[in-house]
Amino acid sequence: MPIKNWPVLGISSGAALFVFAVFWSGFAFINRHKRGGFFLDPQDSYAEGQPGREFPLSAQQGTFEPLLKHYIGVAQLVFTVAAGSIALGGSNSQPMPVLVAGAKLVLAWCILYGVLFCGLLLWRYDEYGQDKASFTLFWYSLVFALGFSCLLCFVLGYLAWGVAVVL
Repeated sequence: MPIKNWPVLGISSGAALFVFAVFWSGFAFINRHKRGGFFLDPQDSYAEGQPGREFPLSAQQGTFEPLLKHYIGVAQLVFTVAAGSIALGGSNSQPMPVLVAGAKLVLAWCILYGVLFCGLLLWRYDEYGQDKASFTLFWYSLVFALGFSCLLCFVLGYLAWGVAVVL
């Protein structure tokens, strides 16, 4: 890749890191007054009997496991599409437009955030099964920031790619 593309690649990485920082600090700030652990299983939240909350009947015996499978499935789809675009997008016969290179880098960040999201979510759910107070504000903010950063980088990567195609 020609050296002239490095500033755009730095801007792309900076934007991806900024997205993550905003989500992480946002989730931490919004929930800063919450003490103790966060619930992953609805049945635990239901058993706690929180005043002012009305739970559906399914919360009495609901677990996070079905949702965990959905999260992993969506992440697999995002990984497949993003990785395919990185590998197959663009032409090797001509120089890659700078915006396409930046979009590919943002999609790579999307994959990194998604892999970290899946790994940490699985690990924290396993830890939660041993100690329901283990899903603290730090882990809650980190896991959710990774998930939302993955999705936003996916969208931003394709928006940048679309702009590159139009220009």
